[in-house]
Amino acid sequence: MSHAPASLTHASGRTRSAGAARTHSEPRERVRGAIRRSVHRAALAAVIVLTLAAPRNARAQGVPSSSAVDVVHPAAVSAIPSTAVVQPVSPAASGDYRIGPSDLLAISVLQAPELKSSVRVSEQGQVSLPLLGMVPVAGLTAQELETQLESRLREKYIRDPDVTVEVTDVQSRAVSVVGSVRRPGTVQVPGHTTLLELISLAGGLADDAGDTATVWRHAAAGAQPGSTEAGPSGASAGAPPAPVPIVVSVKALLESKEPGVDIPIYPGDVVNVQAAALVYVVGAVKKPGAFSVRGNDRLTVLRALALGEGLLPIAAGGDAVVVRTAASGERTQIPVDLGDVLKGKHDDVVLQAQDVLFVPTSGGKVAAKGTLEALTRMITLHGLVP
Repeated sequence: MSHAPASLTHASGRTRSAGAARTHSEPRERVRGAIRRSVHRAALAAVIVLTLAAPRNARAQGVPSSSAVDVVHPAAVSAIPSTAVVQPVSPAASGDYRIGPSDLLAISVLQAPELKSSVRVSEQGQVSLPLLGMVPVAGLTAQELETQLESRLREKYIRDPDVTVEVTDVQSRAVSVVGSVRRPGTVQVPGHTTLLELISLAGGLADDAGDTATVWRHAAAGAQPGSTEAGPSGASAGAPPAPVPIVVSVKALLESKEPGVDIPIYPGDVVNVQAAALVYVVGAVKKPGAFSVRGNDRLTVLRALALGEGLLPIAAGGDAVVVRTAASGERTQIPVDLGDVLKGKHDDVVLQAQDVLFVPTSGGKVAAKGTLEALTRMITLHGLVP
């Protein structure tokens, strides 16, 4: 029987020993790797938490947030999502928004979750909070209120409180927009809003908008000190101040480059965009209807006929009449011979707001008179003529 050389036997033994060692060491290496990965993930999470929490802690201690963290780990930056949802901008979105009556506040204390509350600011500018009772908040920003609440809680209840205040519903900056705008109603305006911006928030001017917009403002509105727009100073202290009208030219507002024309708007203002004055063309014309008279435009009988696209073949132009209604309600009739006006024999009659130009047919004056009276009554019943 032959025997293997001793050297081969020893080598084979060493090979088996090395394989066995590797077999026993592999589980340990996997465990070490898992531990290292867990430690790395924990360290990464700690970096992210410290990075996000440092500005708040620094603010609570009076340290500017920009200096709270000098170095951010690159892994923490890569952990932040690359996309974000853009929310609509509200009046409270800016940091300088000041809380007012009827605003809704969400208040929470990190160290005392049971103190979390959602409260509406009273008309007196106060809110009722657990432990603290009635707290005046009107005129403060959310950050100023956070600092104030933290100070009051620190005095008696919590060593180092961390308070968060959020304005969730803004109701204290309401402005009413009425008249010839596309979306009349109540608008919550941001902190600094002008008349032109307000009209844009209301959808812009309607097709029948006139030349003037009137801003009705109370004397106690938020006009700057010394501003003539703040209203009369002689209002009695006990009675609410009477609103003061501020008339603005719409044409100047749209065309002027001077900043003083676009006046500021304050909460409580009522803006009325007047509709353009109308002139009515009825009877034997191709396009009867109501046509706007704006500003210094001189709408004459011939121009009104042009807007009505001319006379019908059956029109009795020599018997046309302009019906004019006075402020007292009394009506007068102005005869107009359209043929003579076209030939230049008579002056073209200048129409006034709410005038009715009636062109009868050639069926006879009696029928024309009856038709004119019926049309005038119909327009009056519908409130088109005052």
